[in-house]
Amino acid sequence: MTKRKPVYNFRFNRGRDTPLVGGGYCSSSTGRVCHSADIQPVFASGAAVPGFSQTGDDARFARQVVDRFTTFAKIGNPNPTASMPGHENKNPDVTGLNWKAYDDSNPFIELNVQSSMSSNLENPECTWIETVFKYSFWTEVPGNLP
Repeated sequence: MTKRKPVYNFRFNRGRDTPLVGGGYCSSSTGRVCHSADIQPVFASGAAVPGFSQTGDDARFARQVVDRFTTFAKIGNPNPTASMPGHENKNPDVTGLNWKAYDDSNPFIELNVQSSMSSNLENPECTWIETVFKYSFWTEVPGNLP
């Protein structure tokens, strides 16, 4: 018998200009986050994109992402406990907001310098996609239904 574990949804809301996508299309000022924009903060490395370092708000955002993701890897929950070893439980950007597990209200964290909780992630877009494209293969995979 399988044991169900909590699921945590997120959306990156902090983009950066990169040499791969020019013209300021993806940046913190536009709110657009392009494909692969998560690599640098997830791995907390300026070396992920040559010529780009993480300072100021970019470094602060990366620290929050790394702390959230490593906490989840350690304990199966992205919210650190006070007694947890490590420094994640000392980061006010992490401890100041409880990342809620998925439920019927579809909560998700909007990861940004000032992260926040929201609900119904992309609901209009998902409804449109499900109407136009019938992805029935998900229900046809044995054992995929709850």
